[in-house]
Amino acid sequence: MKSPWENFTVPDRSLFEATKVIAYAGTDDPFQTLYLSLPKGKQSVPLIIFFHGGGMTNSIRETPGELFNGKFAIAEPRYRLSPHAKAPAQIEDAAKVIAWCFEHAAEYGIDRKKIFVGGMSAGAYLSAISVMDPVHLAPYGLHYKDIAGLILISGQMTTHFRIKADLGRDNGTYNPLIDEYAPLAHLAADLPPILMVSGESGFDMPVRPEENAFMAASLRAMGHKNVRHHILQGHPHGAVFDSCDYLVRVFVSQILHDMEEGN
Repeated sequence: MKSPWENFTVPDRSLFEATKVIAYAGTDDPFQTLYLSLPKGKQSVPLIIFFHGGGMTNSIRETPGELFNGKFAIAEPRYRLSPHAKAPAQIEDAAKVIAWCFEHAAEYGIDRKKIFVGGMSAGAYLSAISVMDPVHLAPYGLHYKDIAGLILISGQMTTHFRIKADLGRDNGTYNPLIDEYAPLAHLAADLPPILMVSGESGFDMPVRPEENAFMAASLRAMGHKNVRHHILQGHPHGAVFDSCDYLVRVFVSQILHDMEEGN
C-alpha cells in the first residue's frame, strides 16, 4: 500500500518539470528530503516552501492545490519524525530546508527575494518557529527579514504539544506553554508579512483559533503592518486546509505585487 505522500498528484503536471527529490541535509535519510516542483520555462520565480502537518509523527504531502498554477516553484519538505527523532530535530530540519532553498535558489531559477515559508498544522508551527526565532536561521546567515511572507494554516502558536512531550515539558495538551519554542515568544513588529487561517472555535482543534487571533492582535498592537487572520466559519481542522487556497493565493499575489511596485 502506498503512503499518502506517494499518492499525491500535482494538479496539471504539464505546467511543471518533473518533480525533483532532493536530499537537503546531505544524508540518505528519506525523511530529510524535499519535493521540488519547478514551472516549465521560467526564471526568477517565487518559491513557496510548504511543510506538511501530521503532529510531527506522520509524513504526508499537502500543499494548497491552487498554488500549482505554474506561477510558483513549490518545495514540499519531509522532516524527521517523533518519536524516532526527538525535538528539536524537526525545527532543525525546517531551518535546514529554508537554508538549502536560499543557497540553491539561483541554480533552480528561484528569486531569493521571493521565498515564502508556510505549512499546515504542525507544518505551520515549524514554519513559524524556524523563521520567527532568529536563532534557527542565523547559523546559515539568514534572518526572518529574508523571508517574503509566512503562511500559517491552523498552526499552534504556543509550544507544540509534540515538542513539549519530547522535551519533558508536557504540562497538558491544551495547557499553553510559552517558552523558547513558542512562536508567541518571538513577536516583532518587523517580522515578514503573515497570513494565518484557522477554523471556527469549537470546530478547529481546541484553542487553535484563539492562539492565532491573539498572535495577530499582539502583532498589530506592536506595529506590525501586514498580519492577517481569517477564521473560516464551520470549518474543522482538516477542512481549513481544504478551503485556504484562495486566501493563500491572494496573500502571496499581493505581496509580489507590492514588491514589483516598490512598496
